[in-house]
Amino acid sequence: MSDRLPLKFPKNNESNESNPAIRLFGNRFYNGQTIPEFLNEFLGLIYSEKNVGNVSFNTPFAKFEDLKYLNDFQLSYNMPVKLNLKLFSFLGNSRIDSRHKSHEEQFSRLAKRLKEKIRSDDDTIDEIVGQLEVLLRSFLGTGFSRDWCAKNFFPLSKSLLTRETIWSSSKAKNEDLTWIDSILRFNNYYVWSKRNFMARGGELLYLQLCNAFIQDDLVLNEYRTSSCVALEDNKPINELYRSLQNGFENMHSSYLTPFDKLIDFIEMLDPETHSLSNERAGLQVCEWCPQESWQEGYLFAIELDRILHATLDPVDRLEMLMTGCVLQVLRSLCAQSVRYAGEVSELGSGGSLGYSWIFSHPQVSERGQRIASQRSLVAVQGLIQKALRYEALVENAKEGPKGADKYYKEADSKYGHKLFVSLGKKMGIIVPYTGRGARFILTDKVIRYLVLTVLPPGSKCTYDEFLRRIYNHFGIAVEGEQLYDAMLWTGLPGLETSSSWLTEMLRAGGFLTELSDACSIVNNPFGEE
Repeated sequence: MSDRLPLKFPKNNESNESNPAIRLFGNRFYNGQTIPEFLNEFLGLIYSEKNVGNVSFNTPFAKFEDLKYLNDFQLSYNMPVKLNLKLFSFLGNSRIDSRHKSHEEQFSRLAKRLKEKIRSDDDTIDEIVGQLEVLLRSFLGTGFSRDWCAKNFFPLSKSLLTRETIWSSSKAKNEDLTWIDSILRFNNYYVWSKRNFMARGGELLYLQLCNAFIQDDLVLNEYRTSSCVALEDNKPINELYRSLQNGFENMHSSYLTPFDKLIDFIEMLDPETHSLSNERAGLQVCEWCPQESWQEGYLFAIELDRILHATLDPVDRLEMLMTGCVLQVLRSLCAQSVRYAGEVSELGSGGSLGYSWIFSHPQVSERGQRIASQRSLVAVQGLIQKALRYEALVENAKEGPKGADKYYKEADSKYGHKLFVSLGKKMGIIVPYTGRGARFILTDKVIRYLVLTVLPPGSKCTYDEFLRRIYNHFGIAVEGEQLYDAMLWTGLPGLETSSSWLTEMLRAGGFLTELSDACSIVNNPFGEE
C-alpha cells in the first residue's frame, strides 16, 4: 500500500473527484446502474465510432499500435440516439401521464408512413403495424417504469444499442410544443449527459481491457507466474487483443441482417429526426479507471475471449457476457480494495488478486459453511470500507466542497460495500434478498460461466484443478485447500472440507465426468466456433 492517491488510466485525466469511492475504483461503478445496462453500455462503446486524440476507429478496439495513445488522451464515442425507434417501440407501454402530445403526434406520423410503405390488403395493414410494435416492444431490456425514451433494448443485435436519453417533462409540460420544435432544441428537452442509468460502469470495464492491452508481455508473464493463474491457451497480449477484436466483430452473425434492416427502416421513417437528434447529441467522453486495474482487466479479457469463441446461441452468449460484466465489477471492487486496505490477513493469501469469497449451496448447506459464507461476506464489506478510509482518500475528501462526512455517506451507500451487496443480490449470488444472514451462493448460471471462462472452449481439467482456477480467477472458494485458505483470510479457523455439493451441481449441468472415486474431470463442452 502506498501513501498516494490511485493513479489514473488515462494518466492525463484531470478531473478532481472528492468522493473516495470514485477516486479509488474509477469513474464509475454506481448502484443506480442496472445489470443489463452494464452490458448495454459496454457493448454500446464496443460497437460505436470512437476517437482517441486524432485517431478515429469503428472497430471494437483501436489498432494495437495505437492503443498507447489511450494513456495520453481521453476516449470519446458516439452512441446513436434512435428516437424514432424508441418512440415506435415503447410509447405504447409508457406511463400515460408522462406522454407529451407531440410524442403521440409523432407516433401517428411514423405509423402512417409505415403503412404507406407496406404492400398488403387494406384490412391487414393496421394489424401488421400493431404486430411490428409488439415485436419491437418484446425486446425491452430495462426501464420498465421509465419514460419511453429512457427505456433500453435487450442487445440481441448491435442495431438495438442506444444511448441514455431522458425526456425533460418538467420543461415541456405546459408548453405548446411540436415534435420538430423539441428536436431542433434537442438539448433543451432531452438530457443525454446525466448518466443516471448508463452510469459509466460499462465504460470503466472497457477502459480496464485497454489498460491490460498496453501492458508489456514481461509484466504479464511475471503476473501469471507469481499469481499462479493457469492458462492453457496462454496467448501473448497482442494475440489476445486480436482474438477479442475478431470475437466482438463476429459476435452478431449474418442471420441478423434482415432484423437490422427492419430496425434501420423503422428509425429512418423520419430521417430529419434521426439526423438532427444525432447531430445535437454530443460525443460521450469516457473518464478513467485505476492504473492498477490492468490485472483484473487482463483476467476479464481472457474470460471474454473464451465466451466469444465458444459455441453458444446468441441469447446465451449475451447472458454470459452480462454475468461476466457483473462479476468483473465485484472483482474490481475487491481487488482494488486489497491494494489500499493495508494488511488484510496474516495467514490466508486469497486468490490471485488477494481476496476470497466463500460460497455455499443455494438451497441446503452445512451449517458450518453457511456461517463461513456469511462471515466471508462481512469480511469483504469490511475490506471495502477499510480501503475507502485509506489516509490519502480521507484527506482528498476533506478538501472537497461537501465535506468528508457527506462524501463518505455517499461512497458507502452508492459506490462501496452496499454497491457490492446490491449487485450480488440482483445477480442472485447473495441471499436472502432481504433480512439477516446474507451469504454467497453458487447459481447454475454462475457455474456455467465459471466452466466457460476458466477452461478454454472444448477443453477439460481435473476437478481439483477447476477448484484452483476459480479461486485464482475470482477468489471463489467451495472446498479443499482453497476453502482452508479462504477461511484463514476471512479470520476464521482453517477448515478443509470435502463436501460434494459442487460436484453434484456440475454433474447436473453436464460438466462433470467421474473417472473413479478419486478422480473427476470438469469439461467445457462448448467447443470453439
